[in-house]
Amino acid sequence: FYKMAALNSFAAMIEEAFSLGFGAVLKKILVADKIRGTEADSALKAGGDTYNRPYIPRGLTQTYSDGTGVTKQSFTATNETLALDQKKVYNFILDYTDLRQQKRRGALLAKLATDAMEELATVVDGDFFYRYQDADTKYGSGGLTNSATVAPWTLSTSTALGGFGTVMAYLLNHTGGLKSNFLVVDPFHADIIENTAIGNTFNVADKTFKNGYVGNFKGYKVYVSNNLTSEVVLTFSDVGVATDTLTINGTTLTWIATLGTTEGNVHVCDSATNEAANIAAVLNAPATSIAEAAGTGYVAFTDQENLHNLSGMVASSAAGVLTIKCKRGRMALAETLTNAAFGTQTVHAIAGEQGAINLAYQEKGKYFVNTSPTDSSGNTLLAKEHNYLTMYGIKTFDDGDARIIDIQIAV
Repeated sequence: FYKMAALNSFAAMIEEAFSLGFGAVLKKILVADKIRGTEADSALKAGGDTYNRPYIPRGLTQTYSDGTGVTKQSFTATNETLALDQKKVYNFILDYTDLRQQKRRGALLAKLATDAMEELATVVDGDFFYRYQDADTKYGSGGLTNSATVAPWTLSTSTALGGFGTVMAYLLNHTGGLKSNFLVVDPFHADIIENTAIGNTFNVADKTFKNGYVGNFKGYKVYVSNNLTSEVVLTFSDVGVATDTLTINGTTLTWIATLGTTEGNVHVCDSATNEAANIAAVLNAPATSIAEAAGTGYVAFTDQENLHNLSGMVASSAAGVLTIKCKRGRMALAETLTNAAFGTQTVHAIAGEQGAINLAYQEKGKYFVNTSPTDSSGNTLLAKEHNYLTMYGIKTFDDGDARIIDIQIAV
């Protein structure tokens, strides 16, 4: 048979196609602005960095007897303050030549601006719901308590009505029901509530969770947020072992005997106490490397995806016990640790009276543009630098502590 050579080679002429839009990112459900207290807003809009709110305790009545003097009561005023101390900025630079050759530059600019505003709002929401810790009362597996340590409650279709009903009764007993009460849960909790509700006990308002509001249940306005604080304990019984891994929200840390230069490497430390302390430092500042030593070591991530996965973390350690809190909702956790194990992850849902937690803005996504940015050497760039600024403060005043409940739910 005669074997023919390839007739044509048109590979260089095949056109490439691009999507009309851009890749989607995880959207956060933003709720804080719907339930916040706003009394400090107008005062701080005008300027200043502190809102003062004094209070005096309520006095006592006494029985009066004819001819007998009344016991005099004395009152001491206490001043509380809301500090407008949070200043968050979202920044990006677009080179003119890159933008000029981008046919979808309008869509690109719109996407980047939207991402900026959503990320700023996500940070605010996370900080707002982190105030669960201000609650005087908690609800866990043993019911209502003022104890500092609480075993989490297991939410199910058989426990939802009784548990949330008890919390509502407590709130009504302490607040009188003069304002509407809210319940903020995560999407998994909301699904259980919906499966629990029968007839008209849960009036679903919007199945798309628009603005976080999903309906009414047991007297609450129910909101869904994926920015509630989650918490988990990782206990080290001994030192790490080379090739052990810890994965949080899709980002992996890898133990190694000699630190090296690979991003995400953590050094095998010399004690369980130092293992926990080292990882706490990593999670509190994942963009900052830690020098290798007997009890420390970490090679920082530099890419946005891994840094974003580890954002919103607050970690602490003591005697080999690492406590991880995340202000971005429940964490996706995995590990191949030889000498450490996770406890039960807890999500801090919040129930309370509208306005119990105050959130004041001075700027909310204010836009600044620098038309003459420079590189690290001071050389001019043909580009525009875009900055979005939010300035805010959060405070649960003394009378608000009794008007919110930290509902600790097991994942």
